[in-house]
Amino acid sequence: MALWVLSFCIMAIEAWGSIYFFDTFLKKKDVVRLEKCRHIILYAAVVAVAFLGEYFVSMGIKVLLAVLAFTVFCMVFYKTDWKQSIFFSGLDYSLYFLADLLSVQLENILVNSEKAYISKPIFFAMPSKMLWLCLVFIVRKIWKGQKNYGELSREEWLKFSMIPLLTVASMLLMFFCNSAEAKVQTAYLFLSVGLIFINILVIELLQGILEKEELFRESALAGQKKESQLAHYRDMQAVYEWQGRKMHDYKNQIRTMQVLLKKGDTQAAAALAERLTESISVEMAAVNTNHPVVDAVLNQKFHAAREQGVSMTFRVGDMDGLRLNEEETVILLSNLLDNAIHECVKVAQQGRKAVIHVKLVQEGGKLIFSVRNPVAEKVQVTEGTGISNVKAVADKYGGDFAVSCDAEKFQAVVML
Repeated sequence: MALWVLSFCIMAIEAWGSIYFFDTFLKKKDVVRLEKCRHIILYAAVVAVAFLGEYFVSMGIKVLLAVLAFTVFCMVFYKTDWKQSIFFSGLDYSLYFLADLLSVQLENILVNSEKAYISKPIFFAMPSKMLWLCLVFIVRKIWKGQKNYGELSREEWLKFSMIPLLTVASMLLMFFCNSAEAKVQTAYLFLSVGLIFINILVIELLQGILEKEELFRESALAGQKKESQLAHYRDMQAVYEWQGRKMHDYKNQIRTMQVLLKKGDTQAAAALAERLTESISVEMAAVNTNHPVVDAVLNQKFHAAREQGVSMTFRVGDMDGLRLNEEETVILLSNLLDNAIHECVKVAQQGRKAVIHVKLVQEGGKLIFSVRNPVAEKVQVTEGTGISNVKAVADKYGGDFAVSCDAEKFQAVVML
C-alpha cells in the first residue's frame, strides 16, 4: 500500500514539475474553465501513461505515450503550435528521463549490482525526481522570458528537435543495453551527465537566437519608424503646399471681386463670391471627423486622388478621443490609402471607373478602418514596409489587421 501511495506522489511531482517547465517557455491560453484543473488533467495523463507502459511492458512505447500526452497538453493549454509543443515536450521528458537514468547509474556504481539496475525499488525514484526538479529550476533561472517563437522557421524547429529526440534514443539504448561492468556503468554515467549539459546548452542556444531575432526586429521597426516619420512630414508638407496653392487662388478671386465691386458690378461680384464659398466648403472640408490630423490626412489623400482621376467615398464618424498618437494615425491612414490610390491609377488608365471606399468609425469602443478599391489585376499581398507598419500599429494595441484580394478588388481592414 505504501508503495502505491509513493508511486502516486511521484507522479504528482512529475505533473507539477512539467507544468512548471512549460510555464517557463510557453504563453498560457485564456481557458478559464480548464485553467483551475490543468494540474489534475496532466496528473491523470501521467497516471494513464504509467499504467499503459506497464500494460505494454515497453519503455519505448511509454516514452512515446508520455511525449504525446505532454504535446497534446501543451496545445490545449498554451499558445503554441505542434512544432513547439513537440520540442518542449521532448525536452522536458529528456531531462526527466536523464535525471532518472543518472540516479540509477549512481546507484549501480555505488551498490555494484546488476539487479539494482533492472529492478530498482520505488523509493530510489524520489532522489531522481528531486534531481529533475533541480534541473527544471536551473533551466528556469537561465531562461530570460523570451516567448516569441514566431521568427523561427519550421526547419529551425526541426533542427532543434533533433537534440531531445537523439537524447531519448540514447537513453533508451543505455536502458536496454545495461551491464554490470563498472567501466560500462561509468561510461553511461558520463554520457548521462553530458546529455544533460547538451540539452541545457540547446536552451541557451535557443535563447541566444531569440534575443538576436528580437534585436533585429527592433532595429527593423526603428528603421520603419524613421521612414514613417518622414512619410508623416511629407504628407503634412503636401497638405500645407496644397493649402498654399488654394489660398493663392482664393486671393486672386477676392481681388477680382474687389475690382467688380469698384466697377459697381455687384451682381457679378455676388455670383463669384457664391462660387468661391462653395469651392471653399468643398475643397477645405471634404472630410470632417473632429480630429485635425485625421482630417488633414484624409483631405490630402482625397485631393491627391482626385488630381489623378480617382474618386473617394467616405463613411466616417467622430474621431474625437482617438487613442492613436499623430504618428500612428498618419501611418495607419496614409499607407493603406497610398496603396489604394496607386492601384486605382492603374485601373483609371485602363478606362475603368476607379473609386476608393473608405470607412473610419468608432463602434463599440473599437476603431474600424476599412479601405476597399478595385485592382487592375489580382495583387499578390506581401508584407512590404507599408503593410508592416500598419501591422505594427495594430499589434501595439492588440488589434486585428486583415487584407484580401481577388481579381476585382482589394480590401484591408484594421480593428483596434
